[in-house]
Amino acid sequence: MIKIIDTTLTTIDNHLPSKDDLHNFCRLLDKVGVDAIEMSIPIYQRMEYLPEELRVKFYLRIEVQAEKLKYGGFYRYILHHADCEIGMISKIQINDIREIISLRTYKNLEEVCIVGLDDLLCYNYEQEMIEIKKALPKSQILFCPENTYGCASALAVQWVVSGGNQVMTSFAGHGNKAATEEVLLALRLAVRHKPNKELQDLKDLTHLYSKITGEVIAKKKPIIGEDIFKVEAGIHADGIVKNPVNYEPYDPKIVGGKTEIIIGKHSGKKAILLKCTEYQIRIPEEYMVDQILLKIQEVCTMERRSLSKEEFIQLVKEVCGYEN
Repeated sequence: MIKIIDTTLTTIDNHLPSKDDLHNFCRLLDKVGVDAIEMSIPIYQRMEYLPEELRVKFYLRIEVQAEKLKYGGFYRYILHHADCEIGMISKIQINDIREIISLRTYKNLEEVCIVGLDDLLCYNYEQEMIEIKKALPKSQILFCPENTYGCASALAVQWVVSGGNQVMTSFAGHGNKAATEEVLLALRLAVRHKPNKELQDLKDLTHLYSKITGEVIAKKKPIIGEDIFKVEAGIHADGIVKNPVNYEPYDPKIVGGKTEIIIGKHSGKKAILLKCTEYQIRIPEEYMVDQILLKIQEVCTMERRSLSKEEFIQLVKEVCGYEN
């Protein structure tokens, strides 16, 4: 059974989030399909209690084994080089594929969390993943690739595709991890993992994440960037309208988005006509469309941005001599 464990709440101790925001964050992670949430002791203290009504399991990251007794009620406890005690997961840092052989030292552990291996895609990653499983034949392995080389999400997905069943991620890749939202959607598309789960809540989760961390999500960030479904190029825009699957690997509605054709210096005639129809502007003559395109290219090049709805309407009216 595939399990996605989100670790965002182990990386935000310094942001001082409110109790309500933390509980809402957990609820939204539960709604989008995360199976477990790992948190730090300071975050748990700010939450005051665990939201028991949720389906997700809760893991606590601890520094010493005695903290397991102090903070009861968690499904699992994660500790660097923990022993074989029930309910404990031993966290092992592996920075180089040559260290994989050293995992045999932990072959008697029931559960092991492997962190690191950020450059694994530079090697024969499929074979190396097999070697990891051979080194820990009796262990449940939680794979937590780091993102130094920008491929943690790909590694997490590949781990599952190759037969692993537990990966650790964080929302938006916070803390140098695989991005939870990217892994959720990739597994949905690749292996139909939770195909009926509603991912529209990723929008609310993104807003809450930004509120808690103060980070502004890049507009072109995969899955959660606000501009990822905006299309400007002429042929591209025409293709999107005729057959979206030619350009979009998934329906934007899955993640609460929608395709939007924008007008910029790369737009073509088809995009102009589409926007005129959308905004209920009288379709101009073909020679006028050419003039509109030239004016758009001039304005967008000078302003270094695309046009807003209002700017486009005004420009068309000015070029074509339409009355307001």
